[in-house]
Amino acid sequence: MMSRVLAVARNTIREVLRERIVLVLAIFGAALVFASQVLSPLALGEGKKVVTDFGLAGSSLLATLLAVFLGSSLLHKELDRRTIYAVMAKPIRRAEFLMGKFLGLWTTTGFLLAGMTLMVLALLTVVHHETPWILLGSLLLTLMELGIVTAFVILFSSFTTPGLTAFFTLGVIVTGSFAEQILYFGGQGESSFVAGLTGAFYWALPHLSTFNVRGMVTHGVAVPPERIAFGVSYALLYMGAVLTIAGAIFERRDFR
Repeated sequence: MMSRVLAVARNTIREVLRERIVLVLAIFGAALVFASQVLSPLALGEGKKVVTDFGLAGSSLLATLLAVFLGSSLLHKELDRRTIYAVMAKPIRRAEFLMGKFLGLWTTTGFLLAGMTLMVLALLTVVHHETPWILLGSLLLTLMELGIVTAFVILFSSFTTPGLTAFFTLGVIVTGSFAEQILYFGGQGESSFVAGLTGAFYWALPHLSTFNVRGMVTHGVAVPPERIAFGVSYALLYMGAVLTIAGAIFERRDFR
């Protein structure tokens, strides 16, 4: 099984790399250096914090957007070119095919995220003569968040169009980032139905704020190991649940 999944993942990595996403690294690096030179003198001695916050937020945003907009068309291209018929003719289950697509996309965007984070680390080392290794804790949690986003991209692309896949995934990202606020405001009214509905949404949505530790890292606070362990465990379980649903839907999809 794993050999078939990894074969699809390798092919997906090659397909994504054809989009020349390496150019994103070069553009990000240039923007980071430019921002550090322009914003640091205006930050009243807080240049290190500005570069850290700008760099981590920018790398997370770019990696997420690439996962959404590149991933939303992965399955559609297979169907449009009819290459999926050749793949399905081989001894591979549809769920395995989806898992390979997920691993390939997550791996590619994950390496992109890691590359951008290392650029931030290198710039801080060169300019401020200090290597903030605590950035690696933020990188790991952001990577887990990226995995959840990628899983939703695969889920929505298993039954709808690229445009709707991107729209639905962005909707999940926005609502998942404010899950606690949705639960709070839902409980402020007198309607038990609204409170119950927002409670259901709260438990169903991914709690993406769990993975946002940029504020801690920007102020020089290391991410606690227990938060990292919880974030990784939660993300892996959530990804597994989403991909299981995606596989069940894709198994029943009619390609004709």
